[in-house]
Amino acid sequence: MNPFDDWLTQLDPRHSPAELFDYMPNVMYFVKDCEGRIMTGNQAFAERCGCRSPDELFGKRDEELFPLYMAEKFRRDDELLLKNGTSLLNLIELFPTREGLPEWFITQKLPLFERSGKIHGLCGIVQSYERMLDHSQNPLFQVVQYIRSHYAEHLSVPDIAKQFGFSERQLERRFADTFRISPSQYLIRLRVLIASDRLKYTIEPIADIAIDCGFYDHSNFIHHFKRILGMTPLVYRKRYRTTG
Repeated sequence: MNPFDDWLTQLDPRHSPAELFDYMPNVMYFVKDCEGRIMTGNQAFAERCGCRSPDELFGKRDEELFPLYMAEKFRRDDELLLKNGTSLLNLIELFPTREGLPEWFITQKLPLFERSGKIHGLCGIVQSYERMLDHSQNPLFQVVQYIRSHYAEHLSVPDIAKQFGFSERQLERRFADTFRISPSQYLIRLRVLIASDRLKYTIEPIADIAIDCGFYDHSNFIHHFKRILGMTPLVYRKRYRTTG
């Protein structure tokens, strides 16, 4: 045992150095075991997951807390890290804000090892990518803001590109290089998440929500909603009311 490990064993387990993350409101911290279950996290992460305290996180999996497409992405990254035993750094990915809207975050994930060298789990921190960058120097964030402000309208990638002085190909490439997703994919996911929020908190007819969120008809809305969240809008609304 090296001197640092010896020093760590003398710490009171009720007072972990990880408590420092509770004083960093813009940083979310989490720990998972090898089965993908959350062991702990800081208060900011708990609240972002819809929990009142870190204690409520214990044992939960990503699919219980996040939209299906997000949970699947998180799980693929975790499995890669656990398989190779190497850190995954500077992952730029969508993560829901407290309002339920998708925002770009940057994630750092590190493996945790037992003394024998066997992987025991992983830990990570998540920070707002948008807040870390100088938006004035990156016109793509203006594109994101434009999509957020006009998501209910008839938007096309060529029109958005023209609005900001890009060719369609330039916008597609630069958007994907920065955010690992296409502008059209971002628009669809934004519409679905906004619609899901209205399904939770209103009694508006599903067809009206679909049109208001920019989908051209009910069947188109159902198709994208089920593909992204793993269930139809009606099932989603019933499930929320059952558990809410």
